[in-house]
Amino acid sequence: MNLNNKGIRKSLILSAATGLAIGAAGVAGVGAASAATGVQAAATKSLTYNCTYPLIGSRSVKVDIDTNVPSKLGVGQYTNDIQIKFKATLGADTTDGLKAVGGASIAGAANAKAAVQGPGQNVSVNVNNAFPETKIPDSGSFTLEGYGEAPAIGFDQAGHVTAALTSMEFTVLVKKADGSPSALGEFKAPCTLASGQDATIVSADIVQGDQPLGDPWQKPSYFPYQATGAKTGTLNYGFNLNGSSYIKGPNGTVPINGGINVAVDGGSGAITGQLNLQKTKGMMSILGFLPVEATVDFQQVGDTVGTFANGQIKTTSTMYIKLPSFTLFGIPLGGGDQCRAKDPSKIQMQSNDGVFFNPLVGGPFKAPNYSIAELENCGLINGILSIFASQSGNTIDLKLSPKA
Repeated sequence: MNLNNKGIRKSLILSAATGLAIGAAGVAGVGAASAATGVQAAATKSLTYNCTYPLIGSRSVKVDIDTNVPSKLGVGQYTNDIQIKFKATLGADTTDGLKAVGGASIAGAANAKAAVQGPGQNVSVNVNNAFPETKIPDSGSFTLEGYGEAPAIGFDQAGHVTAALTSMEFTVLVKKADGSPSALGEFKAPCTLASGQDATIVSADIVQGDQPLGDPWQKPSYFPYQATGAKTGTLNYGFNLNGSSYIKGPNGTVPINGGINVAVDGGSGAITGQLNLQKTKGMMSILGFLPVEATVDFQQVGDTVGTFANGQIKTTSTMYIKLPSFTLFGIPLGGGDQCRAKDPSKIQMQSNDGVFFNPLVGGPFKAPNYSIAELENCGLINGILSIFASQSGNTIDLKLSPKA
């Protein structure tokens, strides 16, 4: 077998970015036969990939692929340069993900590997694709159309040849409404085939005598994709928050209100910000039956840090738990400006597992467990108060809402 390897490009998408990208439905084929020449090419092939995007995580994309490879080729005869056309539908979840990072349009390329098996030899071929800048809708699914090329191929023995796509990596640029690159920069997104698929995009017989090849397709102006080298930036989000914290020891719940402003690194997903919680009050139970009203103040130490990865946010906030007052039927029992836990609490919070947290919409944000250290400087009954307040098993249950 002889292979003239220029590189087969096959650009699905990303969505999963562009994923950005993407669950989707099939799209009609581009056309597999050339009526003018009578050459029968391969039928449209539909494949599903899972692509992983920065921050928003994995998305699936269904892509319909056509090639201009004829169904028969002569021994010793070369094809024209192999050409590929594709249509890919990106699902509404991909649209939401791209919008969440400020995306207004998407363009890019893909480098795919194709395993070619033919008479006497098996090789791996690069497939290069591109798709033009395409507007991202405000909601719902949308379609990308693209073009790719692979090298001409020829075989010196009769038999059967197939080419099946394997791995793929996208190069993606998501732009903002003003035309500048999003904070994701120009990024790579690896894609894997969903399991249980036949990824064959070429199936042809090598026979005696030259065969008609058909006319080549017109190459679009956006091919090949021109890399921009755009760097990553910072995404800034602000949230109001409200909910409650359950304090296990005294079996009490206090309402929580406040806000948080965060900066998210578009490349790594690293989060830094300030969590501000308002002073609050709640009813507690001392000795199991005494109704004590406690004032609780969460005082942050340093920045809140965390990650936005795979569509989920996780943060750690270090905070002193201060207890300015304890009253029983209005009678002060302890507290004061210096009454607090001896050591700060590390409060680890996260959005729901397996659910994309859209910063433009907000959603649940919880701490499943945090501890309060022993109390100090809380007055004559500091020890008694500390016994009931200082425990693990405390929780926070909040809802984040984007600031206007």
